[in-house]
Amino acid sequence: MTETEVATRGVPRVAGQMDADGGPVRLVFVFPGQGAQWVGMGRELAAFNPVFERAMRECADAVEAELGWSPLRRLYDDAPLTAVDEIQPTLWAFQVALAAVWRAWGVEPDLIIGHSMGEIAGATVAGALTLGDAAAVVCRRGVLLRELGGKGEMWAVGLSEAAAQEAIGEHTDLVAAGVLNSDRFTVLSGDPDALAAIIEPLRERGVFARRVNVGYASHGPQVEPVRDGLLAALAGIAPRAVATPVHSTVRDARVEGPEFDGAYWMENVRQPVRFASAVRATLADGEPTLFVELSPHPLLIPALHDGLEAAGTAGTAVPSLVRRQPDRGTLLTALGTVYAAGHDPDWSQVDTGGERVPLPVQPWQRRRLWLDLDD
Repeated sequence: MTETEVATRGVPRVAGQMDADGGPVRLVFVFPGQGAQWVGMGRELAAFNPVFERAMRECADAVEAELGWSPLRRLYDDAPLTAVDEIQPTLWAFQVALAAVWRAWGVEPDLIIGHSMGEIAGATVAGALTLGDAAAVVCRRGVLLRELGGKGEMWAVGLSEAAAQEAIGEHTDLVAAGVLNSDRFTVLSGDPDALAAIIEPLRERGVFARRVNVGYASHGPQVEPVRDGLLAALAGIAPRAVATPVHSTVRDARVEGPEFDGAYWMENVRQPVRFASAVRATLADGEPTLFVELSPHPLLIPALHDGLEAAGTAGTAVPSLVRRQPDRGTLLTALGTVYAAGHDPDWSQVDTGGERVPLPVQPWQRRRLWLDLDD
């Protein structure tokens, strides 16, 4: 079974024209946070899709103006991305460029949901941040966060938010339930010693627990030291009204756009990621929904499946790309799902990689096959 099949199995499917009024199914772009990066990501996509390459270059120029290096060149570097101030700018550029591909194909989202740093790409695609302001957020914040390396840990646990809070117990000043992905999975963030005291009894009870491979503990108290520096660094950004609706996973509510100021991006890295609640709110009206994850590898598909199952809502979630799977084929498979859900892409802009060939001439049999009734 391929990674794509693993990512989409066991999920209610979206049939064409499932909406009650006969229109296309609601489409939600989902931008995940850090963790989807891999060596070689996007190389095939940049080679065959000029829209991706051009958008990636524009974002890379904005990052280079901030940090002096280009995320586009990093795509062709075989060295793994490891530092937060390299990972996040590169992923931001990748996500914005991938959204440009979808839009060039005539696929527009009805709603945008961003997860952790993915909200920076979401705010960019929604029109609330210019490329320059978005690059300032992701780059300047990344530099400050790198200074926190080794001062905290994050652990994914198989618990609901309520159960996670109970497990944290007396350690609330050192550990937070930082990422609330679904009713079945939560990420704990905080002090390593306090986390060890929490994780050990969970494992003894057979609860799933796995350390997240990150260099610092976001969405918890360990990021407080960057607050003053970050607010000063982002004092000059000027967010605008969104052109596409956005559900904030910081405030767990729809936002208009001007909220995305410097203070918001501090809270984005300090406060819990209320992703499960954002999905729940989106599905509350029972309208069939198709979630498309925009990243080089799916991170949130299982959480989205959990949300759809819990809501009992028709719909599905599909990845745009999957690590080490052909970019063209995976992306076209996702486009097929979008089409089956009632959306009408601009096929003239879609490059399938095939060649036009002439149809074979119909072979005619030159024999009479009717009866002579006069006999």
